[in-house]
Amino acid sequence: MKKLFILLMLSPLLSVAQSAPEPPDTIKMIKNPEKVTVTRTGETTLITVDTPTDYGSDTFIYEVAVADSAESDLTIDFEIPFGIGKKKENGCIHRKLQTSMFMLGNLYVGQRFNYSDKGNVRNSYEVGIRNFVGIRWSHGPFTPSFSIGIGFGVQRYSAQKGFLYATDGSNLMLNPTVEGSRVRLTDLQVWNFQVPLLFTIPIGREVEFQAGAVGCFNSYAKARTELDFGDYKSTTSYKGLQQRLFTAELTASLGVCDIIGVYASWSPMTLFQAPYGPQLKSWSIGATINF
Repeated sequence: MKKLFILLMLSPLLSVAQSAPEPPDTIKMIKNPEKVTVTRTGETTLITVDTPTDYGSDTFIYEVAVADSAESDLTIDFEIPFGIGKKKENGCIHRKLQTSMFMLGNLYVGQRFNYSDKGNVRNSYEVGIRNFVGIRWSHGPFTPSFSIGIGFGVQRYSAQKGFLYATDGSNLMLNPTVEGSRVRLTDLQVWNFQVPLLFTIPIGREVEFQAGAVGCFNSYAKARTELDFGDYKSTTSYKGLQQRLFTAELTASLGVCDIIGVYASWSPMTLFQAPYGPQLKSWSIGATINF
């Protein structure tokens, strides 16, 4: 039907340009044309047909010179008023997969809640930036996209009141405090590099939903305890801990583009393998700042 429509439109235009019998031209069949431009300058008629493809667009050009007693210039430019499955943004059709780089995306801060065999570990907090730098693939603005990036984060696990972190060889433990002592601070900090794999779905032009998985490379962990016992004060740090070097999380967020949002994450893996430390698992909720 589209082919017939193109031929019907071009037939009267070519007939106008011709004033003498000419040998029949080869018929060109064009599927799914998007735009047809017919330009007549003197004895020359130029026909240009643009056809969208998965890789951009193809252009077919046909030029014919016909002798005419009345010279005139004519330009006809029109778009084919049909097209299925084509999304237009600012007059452009976005079909080709686009690759773009972005930086400083999704600064987050939230509360971390422990479950499973959390022992005497208290709920605490986390902070980081999900994408320090990343690459995004999409078909244009306001279309679903997939991204991969590199981020950084810190998780803090505080001991419950009446307990403090200590070590037994390479094992991290939580021991009861000594009577008459006062614990000023006792916590465990885990620093990690993150590789988020995220799928983003826009909701209108201002809101977006994001979900995916985050690989966490736990490169550094340190426990510390600050203790007062009468006039005696001590600060002890425990390094070289046997935390898992890799853990994975599932995450989802909902936010206003380039402003703020909320997120939730779930870590189904324990931070330590037995018997190297607490066998806790955790989930978190918090806020994001989107750049």
